[in-house]
Amino acid sequence: MKHKRSRGFGLIDGLIALAILSFGLLGMTRLQARALAQATESQSRMTAGQYADELLSSALIDTLNRNCYTLPASGTCGSVTAKAIADDWKTRLQAALKDGTATSTLNATTRQLTLIITWTGKESEATRRLEATTDLRRSDESS
Repeated sequence: MKHKRSRGFGLIDGLIALAILSFGLLGMTRLQARALAQATESQSRMTAGQYADELLSSALIDTLNRNCYTLPASGTCGSVTAKAIADDWKTRLQAALKDGTATSTLNATTRQLTLIITWTGKESEATRRLEATTDLRRSDESS
């Protein structure tokens, strides 16, 4: 008699296990999608940081032509090469970051170059911003 009562019990167990497995896999899929979105946003932040470092380092190396590295251009740029470096940098930044724009200003008093890069996040569509500043005084000017 007991044998007839337990008929179909294995099938119900299997269906319940399949439903639990399905919910678990659905959760893992959502987790993976979020991780991918965060990785994409992180990649954009890293790219912006690398571009900021590149422009500020170029300005540090070429302090005599510091006005050439302001975006949009301000002051007098005495070097065609420095101007070309800044223009090329801006073009590459716009290609690397979605809606990427940059402004850099030189404080004539402190000789600090401040760079602000803004872009639109690939996944979130939110506006992102990176700000970096460097001191462009040459070592013989710092006293």
